[in-house]
Amino acid sequence: MLAMSKTVKQGLTGKWLLVVSEYERVKQKKSSNFRTVEELGRAYQVHRKDIRKYYQRWINAGRDRLALLPHPRGPKPGQLKMLSKAEERVILKINRRLGANQFEIYELIKDHQNRNGQKAFKVHPSVSTIYRTFQRYPLNQARKEQIKRYEKSYPGELAHTDTFVLSHRLAGEKRKHFLFGLLDDCTRLCYVELIPDLKASSATQAFFSAYRWFYLHGIKIERVLSDNGGEFTAYTSRKAKQIHFFETMLKIFGIRHSYTQPYRPQTNGKIERFWKILNQECLRLQTRNQTKEEFVAELSGFMYRYNYQRRHGGLDYQTPLDKLKCVTEILK
Repeated sequence: MLAMSKTVKQGLTGKWLLVVSEYERVKQKKSSNFRTVEELGRAYQVHRKDIRKYYQRWINAGRDRLALLPHPRGPKPGQLKMLSKAEERVILKINRRLGANQFEIYELIKDHQNRNGQKAFKVHPSVSTIYRTFQRYPLNQARKEQIKRYEKSYPGELAHTDTFVLSHRLAGEKRKHFLFGLLDDCTRLCYVELIPDLKASSATQAFFSAYRWFYLHGIKIERVLSDNGGEFTAYTSRKAKQIHFFETMLKIFGIRHSYTQPYRPQTNGKIERFWKILNQECLRLQTRNQTKEEFVAELSGFMYRYNYQRRHGGLDYQTPLDKLKCVTEILK
């Protein structure tokens, strides 16, 4: 405020000086322009509570015009609680090891205790304080590029499965169609099939075809990772899960079933990445008036290129077939 010129101060206080002066006359019923405070507020486009606040501030300052200057916003000096270095280390460790954001960390540290059994935080920090801690200690570029990757050691150890909704209807078809996918974690070999719906029976039939396709490549699937969709499992009761079509088929084949964390598609990231590649390199190039037969033929051609010709960055620029041959030779 001290750096303001006299002209700026007059400009900032001119409107409110008129408002509070007129407000005083309205209270004394001496105003010739307004009968009520509501009329005064509508005319100057201010709320009656603000009028009363500025008037009280003006009166308390002995009708000093400078009292009508707007007060600086934000917390007052000393109001912000600074975290200690130990407390900041706890927040950063949770963020970087668990990948938790500021809202999740706010809930996690409510009852957090250190090794001595004492509370790790003297004052529970707010969400904004936790966020500011992230900003003060950003990761350098080298650390950002260290992506957490995992890869199973042999084919069939884990397969990722998921379904994908086609964005457009096929020519002559009134209903939407879907894709079923099964991808081997180690080699990235992938099987895709067009299915009519997201029922458990359709997903089970497509999985059986995928199982035979992988078996012809010498891969025996041991474990399957899927989301919690109704085509893969039932979560209403234990009995419903036991008699679910897809779950029953996995038990018959002796395949273990794992599930992703709800609302976290990164857990099944390999097949989610495959859907993105399929959409970019195949589905977007197809015309809207394709018949079902034409679509299946185009999809089969893309899958041949994907499995046997396309080089993958995640496989050190090998094709999935090359990776299968390499791993097979090592395991012999």
